[in-house]
Amino acid sequence: MSTKPDDDKDGPHKGLLERLRAVGEAIEGVFDPDDDDRGRPPRAPRPMPPAGPQHASCPPITVNVNVTCRGAGDCRPCAPGTDDNGEGDGGRPVHTTGSSDGTGVNGVGGGGVVIIPQRPPDVWPGTRSTLCWAPYLFIRGNAGDLGARPLLGVFWESPDIFVLPGVAPDSAPPLPPTLGGVADANNDNTLYAHVWNLGQGRAIQAVVEFYWFDPSLGFQEGKQHLIGFTFVDLGPRGGAGSHKVVKCPKSWKATYLNGGHECLVVRISDPVKDPLSNPAWDASQNRHIGQRNIHVMTAAEAAAMPTLGIQLGPLFGQPAQIQVDRAGTETMPWLHLVTNDRNAIPATGAPSGDVGITAAVPAGANLPDLGAIPNPRAAGLIGNGAGANADGLQVGFVATDGNPGAGNAHVYRVSGSQGGQTFGGYTVVILGQ
Repeated sequence: MSTKPDDDKDGPHKGLLERLRAVGEAIEGVFDPDDDDRGRPPRAPRPMPPAGPQHASCPPITVNVNVTCRGAGDCRPCAPGTDDNGEGDGGRPVHTTGSSDGTGVNGVGGGGVVIIPQRPPDVWPGTRSTLCWAPYLFIRGNAGDLGARPLLGVFWESPDIFVLPGVAPDSAPPLPPTLGGVADANNDNTLYAHVWNLGQGRAIQAVVEFYWFDPSLGFQEGKQHLIGFTFVDLGPRGGAGSHKVVKCPKSWKATYLNGGHECLVVRISDPVKDPLSNPAWDASQNRHIGQRNIHVMTAAEAAAMPTLGIQLGPLFGQPAQIQVDRAGTETMPWLHLVTNDRNAIPATGAPSGDVGITAAVPAGANLPDLGAIPNPRAAGLIGNGAGANADGLQVGFVATDGNPGAGNAHVYRVSGSQGGQTFGGYTVVILGQ
């Protein structure tokens, strides 16, 4: 660009600056034609080309939005797997596992990580475990969990969620002094979570969220209660920083609905490199979620326990079967946290009474005090299982085995299944005295 000799008499680039100001004023006239604060008359906006077939270069734009009206003034998109009443028509939502298109085999430089904009959101440029820039976050569902989903068997006894009873977070240490703690009702309690990264990439400021739910086999959006959240940096797998115990900064004051402990759920995600994904509350399908549905009590507490109400959660329009079973303590590795010894767990107490659940009834209905009835099974009040065909239901649980003895424990599991697939559970542990 050439300039006149006097262009720079007030500065080295005065002529260029004047040209830039002229361009800025022209742009200003397009976006704000009424701005006449300099005393100039308002400029007319640039006319838009008329729509119609005579302007083939500007075809009309059509946007299709699918909504369903549930009633006057309530038009919202339906959630996946639900109909216009919020009931399931496609079965229980499942996690869609991502796949690889192979473009990242040779690393980011030759792998088309950026140059393939049409890649679907559930397709990665390579296998997730080999992507050097991607973390692989999860919370264990059991002691041998490596993050593969769906997680079969018992997944609601996470060994990665801890409670320090009776202590507020401001006074709690960075790590829990004991691991099998049970929350104090109506008191300050501090929660911890052990979170993991098995990816080759670091997670910077991953979000860790702590929630409680009413006692339930399955969880759904809208029923959660946020306790608090925090952030954590995790290094790639293989290093000491790839897993950490984090403390919830907010106190949890448990209230013990229906005589039973609330359920705890912890989620971890990296919003950019490893987002949460769906289903958002199903620990069996989503590795980002850890779940602790465990009610631990002493034999004395169990003797005074009324009927324990357990909600079933959403059934997504499909029938469900609810089952109650005694379980051996050897099937519950979580009990290692109670003894604080990897090599020791309580022995299984001998059965001396009965265990059962009621038929499914509405969640707001009163349940009978099964503990005050000498033989609830003979009275037709409990059985080994119950069927359910609708949302908003609960069952009542009772066990009359009594004290399992010092060093022993009774373990009972209430589980729900659909089509042979377990969708949730709740475990009751009675420690001997």
